[in-house]
Amino acid sequence: MKKINYFSTIGFDFNPTEGEEYLPPDYDIPPKKCIVEQDKNHMYSKCPALKEWGKNTWIVYQPFDIEIEYISAEKRLIGNLNQENFNTFIHLPPYWLDGEHPNVQFNHAYLFWTKEKDVWVEQVTHPLISRYGVQVIPGTFPISVWQRPVVFGFNILDYDVNIKIPRGTPLYYVRFYSRKKDSLFPLNKETPPKKVIQSQKQNTRLKQYAPFASWDLIQDRLEKEDSSCPFNFLWKK
Repeated sequence: MKKINYFSTIGFDFNPTEGEEYLPPDYDIPPKKCIVEQDKNHMYSKCPALKEWGKNTWIVYQPFDIEIEYISAEKRLIGNLNQENFNTFIHLPPYWLDGEHPNVQFNHAYLFWTKEKDVWVEQVTHPLISRYGVQVIPGTFPISVWQRPVVFGFNILDYDVNIKIPRGTPLYYVRFYSRKKDSLFPLNKETPPKKVIQSQKQNTRLKQYAPFASWDLIQDRLEKEDSSCPFNFLWKK
């Protein structure tokens, strides 16, 4: 078992005072284990392959009602939030119009960290979110050596339509895994320590100044992580 800690916020301020959260804790919707939402009466719920996939998979939800609309003729995005909250919650990257579809990011950010080695997080789409005319941008990275926020980044597929995403809508899955052996990854909500906050800020800045340098750095850190393991020889072929 490898314990994983997490904290969520709006924006990228992961430096709260002790116990402080951005939204009231009894209003916020914590991630829920995927296997809990499966139809237990259906035959597939007993499938060991599904159980294996779902035991370390969690669902992240939209915390409040949100509306957005991409005005294609004007190439701009509008929504139901006032301008201050819009700027805090919705991020339009510099390249947001460079691709085939507009790329948008909701800054409901999750920070995951662990003291364990060889722990990765994978972000993939939840099938229900496609009903809202958006396409999730997936990704994976090792939280054992790299801290950065996980956010809801997506492409808008439906233009000139008011997209309403209600509170409690499943946005995406986060799945935790190890490359070398099977394990169980329980989630524990906790205020991030200063060292973790500092690391995620440095990694985020690196992405801004040198967008394609982070993966090489991650690989270097993984090699150091591997070399520090006294049983590393067991995994080498």
